[in-house]
Amino acid sequence: MVTAAQQRYRVDVDPEANGVTGILGSLLDENFTNFPDRSRIARRVHRPVAVYSVDTDESTTATFDSVNGAVRNGIVGKPAVTVKATVEQILAVSELKMAGGGLIPLGFFTKRGLGVLGQIARHKLVVKGLVTHPLTALRFIALVSIVG
Repeated sequence: MVTAAQQRYRVDVDPEANGVTGILGSLLDENFTNFPDRSRIARRVHRPVAVYSVDTDESTTATFDSVNGAVRNGIVGKPAVTVKATVEQILAVSELKMAGGGLIPLGFFTKRGLGVLGQIARHKLVVKGLVTHPLTALRFIALVSIVG
């Protein structure tokens, strides 16, 4: 018998996924396979998170609940955090190491992380909701991080 604790956290991706939805869905799906403990982080993300790719003019919204996540085309609902970035910047963020259930941003203290912080400071990479919903933003970074 398989219990809920043993089941893999599932990510449902829009069947007609645009480019950014496909990238985000693949990142999340791969991370839940490689790092099953990240399902605990996902269960703590109670608000939608949107990602808008400025270079492809596509957007996606990720939502999470106790058993699965969903990634849909477009801005769905009222996201607590919206990331506006290039695909390259999104992938750079996915290479930042996070610890402590996503609350300790170790990756921001590296050369790559300082570059990301510099882009945020110069408004080249925009994270709306970072100040009002920092835990959601940090946990989302932890979910997309490919670093173990």
